[in-house]
Amino acid sequence: MSADPDMLAPGVRRMRPDDHFMILTDTASTPMHVGAVMILDVPTAEKAGFYDAIRAQFAARLPHTPLLAEIRQAPDGYDSDVWVDVTSCDLDYHIRRVATDRDLDDEGLYAFIAAEIMHGLDLSKPPFEVHVIDRMTGDRCAIYMKMHHGLADGIGFQTVLGLLSDETAPAPPRTAAGVLPDDAEWRRLADERFAREAPLQAEGSARRRAALAAIEALQADPATRRARTPILKMSGPTAMTRAYSTITVPLERLKVLGKRLGGTINDVFMAVCSSALRRYLVEIDDLPDTPIVINSARSYRRPEHGDFGNRIVALHPHLATTLADPIERFRAIQASMAAERARTGHDEALLGALEKPYGARDRRAKFSQRQSDGAAVLPGNISLSNVPGPPEGRTYAGYRQIANFPTPLLGSGRFLNVTSRRNGDSLFMGIMTDPTKIPDPRVIRDYMFDALAEYEQLAPDERAS
Repeated sequence: MSADPDMLAPGVRRMRPDDHFMILTDTASTPMHVGAVMILDVPTAEKAGFYDAIRAQFAARLPHTPLLAEIRQAPDGYDSDVWVDVTSCDLDYHIRRVATDRDLDDEGLYAFIAAEIMHGLDLSKPPFEVHVIDRMTGDRCAIYMKMHHGLADGIGFQTVLGLLSDETAPAPPRTAAGVLPDDAEWRRLADERFAREAPLQAEGSARRRAALAAIEALQADPATRRARTPILKMSGPTAMTRAYSTITVPLERLKVLGKRLGGTINDVFMAVCSSALRRYLVEIDDLPDTPIVINSARSYRRPEHGDFGNRIVALHPHLATTLADPIERFRAIQASMAAERARTGHDEALLGALEKPYGARDRRAKFSQRQSDGAAVLPGNISLSNVPGPPEGRTYAGYRQIANFPTPLLGSGRFLNVTSRRNGDSLFMGIMTDPTKIPDPRVIRDYMFDALAEYEQLAPDERAS
């Protein structure tokens, strides 16, 4: 047997509880996949061959990635669910040419993304889809790719995109698939694992108790206490539809502004989103008396955890939307984020729980009951995330990528997600809304541009000092 505790057998990897959580929270109203829409520079004369070129590009590199795998469940849910390697997949199913009767402009692309993001992935198959759009206005084509969150988080997804790009050479075909042991052998291997990890379970339990005590102490201190998520008139379950738009800002513009304000790019990103959202809520008469709380995440994947899977802790800073002054709001957001960061070391101790006998079965039962009772509204009114991307530009099948927009998901009860991704010299942002609450995400986009300009006007000019 492999020394890797996650390996059940060659080509069969156990799913960690944190990854299983992503599978179980997948619902019709919140499909749990991460994704991107990539815009490529493609001369009009070469568009006819674009789909075939991208299909060949991805097919030749899929064996490098974790995408060629399928989920299987342990007998009676006694052990973890597993990812089982497969040698190939149905390329006609997984890499699709988008049929359209016209060249799509940006708004046509956004409408396609908003509809397609609500189509969940078929988890009886490898957990990804690629949609190739070769009819767009101008010298450009697009690739929309989505991958299930159970396989990796947003950072891991960017690693997958790198493995599929020209920076990675084609892979030899995969010749061996994973083979599951029979039920009796699987049970025996699971018992060996549980016995081997028993001392680690005790250590982990002690570590988690200490972390929970530390978090409780932080919550008792007014300086580090989390703000409570306010209830808005438009709070409530998330709809079964989406609206989508994008925004692109030069990275240097944000760096300069962050320096002038004494903050980071992420501070600027959050403050700009806060200003835009505050303006919108004032206009619709739904600004609460307590600040809007966000849901965000911080990755704690370390080298020993590999490139894929999920090791993320939730952050719930507030956006100081009760403050009218933009600079005061910026400072309050910084303080709230600092308080959240003080928790994350303790939150990390809650990650990486080891599997227990019948743990997968018990988690399934718990989530099934939760869904039958009605989806619980999650902490945070909206989601904001700033996800690292590759500092260099990429090409696919020789075509230069000119944009790399996130396609954010909306959690239960949330009506807005703005996710940013650094790539090359730009910060690319995807804006996803529940259109029953924010019908047109372009309003948020326009208000963000206005807020950015306002901060640039208000920020101290270091040349004058």
